Amino acid sequence: MKKKIAAIAGVMTIAAAVSVSAGTTYSNYSTTVGAFNGSGYTGYSQTKTSSGANGYIKSSTVGGNYVVDVRMQDAQGNSGDWVRNLGDNDDRAIDGHINHIKGDDMRLHFSNDFDTSVSVQVSGQWKSN
Repeated sequence: MKKKIAAIAGVMTIAAAVSVSAGTTYSNYSTTVGAFNGSGYTGYSQTKTSSGANGYIKSSTVGGNYVVDVRMQDAQGNSGDWVRNLGDNDDRAIDGHINHIKGDDMRLHFSNDFDTSVSVQVSGQWKSN
């Protein structure tokens, strides 16, 4: 019984360590942003480690000669301010929101301009902090 409890405690410790580091470690993203003010989303691939903190994005590609807007969003629907005109090989801070609380699952929300007539593929890395 003691071995079983120790094993469970060990697994819980590892799981906690993984979720704590998730927000401070870059993870890859790739998604399609719809045409005509369309949206694109990543999965909830980050866990907030510091309430209200800014995140960071390292854009590798934004399809064609297009730019997109991006913001962080938690699983409860709270969104930070838009980062405008993100292009290829563009590194930016992404505003955190006062309601982005430590432990929240986080994703990126991308948007095209209203006059972008094609869907745009975006990829790179990001972290929520």
